[in-house]
Amino acid sequence: MATEPAKPTTLGQGLQLTDGDLVLQDNKLAMIEGRDNFLQGMQVMIETPFASDVFNVNYGFDMLGIFASPQTVASAQALIRLNIVKSLSQDNRVREIKEVVFDDDPRFFEISPDHNPARKISPEQGVAEHRRTQKAERRWQTIVVLETISDGETALLLQGTGLKA
Repeated sequence: MATEPAKPTTLGQGLQLTDGDLVLQDNKLAMIEGRDNFLQGMQVMIETPFASDVFNVNYGFDMLGIFASPQTVASAQALIRLNIVKSLSQDNRVREIKEVVFDDDPRFFEISPDHNPARKISPEQGVAEHRRTQKAERRWQTIVVLETISDGETALLLQGTGLKA
């Protein structure tokens, strides 16, 4: 019995990645589609150095431009925010970027309670707990609230390296 072909989705489909590696499932490359494909694509864009794609030199995230010189955490966050907006707005599936909130802001845990380290504490306590656990790591996390062309508003967790808390 033949299976029905997958219906096209406006958020696309592609190969599933785990930690940057292709995933095998039943001896075939695993596929990902819809919202999950979109979210994976946004994270890949953030992890790709700006202008490193020879086919699209406007693709990627300008990490070198942000972290090449010493600056305050607030300055680095402002540059990250600008680069996130610039990078994500190039994707034709993004209608509007509404908010970019870093994990040192209580709003981060309001938007995404699943990322609250203790889940039963206030957003302010979540920030304090998060700062204690992230102090030694050079990582940044942000929730980007955006509207896609087909699925409406969604919250996207983005992460990167290079920012000392």
